[in-house]
Formats: sequence, structure tokens, C-alpha cells
Amino acid sequence: MYFRLVEAFPNDVVLTQVSFNALVDRKIKHWSERSDFNRLSADFVVCTKAFEVRAIIELDDSSHKNRIQQDANRDALLVEAGYKVLRYKRMPETAQVQNDIGQVQSIDTILA
Repeated sequence: MYFRLVEAFPNDVVLTQVSFNALVDRKIKHWSERSDFNRLSADFVVCTKAFEVRAIIELDDSSHKNRIQQDANRDALLVEAGYKVLRYKRMPETAQVQNDIGQVQSIDTILA
């Protein structure tokens, strides 16, 4: 997935396993306890060269089958912090991820 994102966004920065501590603004009232998110990490983060986050991408394997609510809670935290979250059940084609990130105008979660 990393190489797919680098191919899709050659002028951007792709980061892997980014800690939620680095992403989440602690001013979010009901997520104020650091223990709510301190051990979580995002699979991939696509940023501009100025490190402005364009999208957070989660790649769900079969282990996510029984984690629907936990994944929804993670997405809610990221969305509340102002991020676009894209969640894929399998690796998307380059054109699909380019299209998805390009089309996300509001804070949405896209299930592919």
C-alpha cells in the first residue's frame, strides 16, 4: 500500500504508522484523556510537502471483521480532529485512491 500511495501522490509525503498523539488535537473535549488514543496509530497518512494532512488511510485486513465498532470509534476521533479518513478492505488501484482523495470534499469515511 505504501508504494501504491507513493505512486499515486508523487508530489506528496506518505507516512506509515503515525501515532494518534501526533495527529489528534487534545482540545477535543470528550477525547481529552490521552489514554483514549495514546496507543493508536494510523496505517498511512498522505501529507503535502508542508505536512498538511490530505487524508488518513486505513487498510483493513480480515482481522478487522470483528472490530467494526472499534474502527468506527477510531474514525470518529480522526474525523472530529478534522481529518479525512479513507478505509479500504483491500488494496485499491492507484487511480481509485487518487480519485477518492481528490473527491473527498468534506470529512467522510469511504468503504471500498
